[in-house]
Amino acid sequence: SANTLSLIGEEYSYDFAKDTFGLSTMRDEDMNFASLALGAQHYGVTVRDMATAFATFANDGVYRQARTFTKVYDSEGNLIIDNTQDAEQIVSQKTVDYMNYCLDQAVDNGTGTLADLKDIGIDVCGKTGTTNSRMDRYFCGYTGYYTAAVWCGFEIPAEIVLVGQSGHPGA
Repeated sequence: SANTLSLIGEEYSYDFAKDTFGLSTMRDEDMNFASLALGAQHYGVTVRDMATAFATFANDGVYRQARTFTKVYDSEGNLIIDNTQDAEQIVSQKTVDYMNYCLDQAVDNGTGTLADLKDIGIDVCGKTGTTNSRMDRYFCGYTGYYTAAVWCGFEIPAEIVLVGQSGHPGA
């Protein structure tokens, strides 16, 4: 919330999000309450960066850079490329526990209920996000095995209309 951000400070919060959590596309214009608390960045954050940041909570507060592959071997079984990640503890276990509880509740009882997989025995933690203009929709979340971020929108911004959405055809 803005109150907590005012205690921590916008500059510290911005530096932590950009440098520690790896949200590399944040710009100096994003050093404000709306961008930091609500996700209203000027240029946005990449889907890959969001998935990487959310993986930190699934990984007990340890941040690792995203990677596309782990190792590459040749046809004779010789290791050609080892893409081992650096790891850094960036948030405490207490913070992880609070975040996991909040993100679990967002899927169980909040706006993320469509991502709930309890009927097949998988617990999901995550968070939805929608801009006021409904031109962007996000879901970022994780299970015990996978982390994912999904953005829905258009290259040229336009409202995303969901079938059955209140106030729109099909409701």
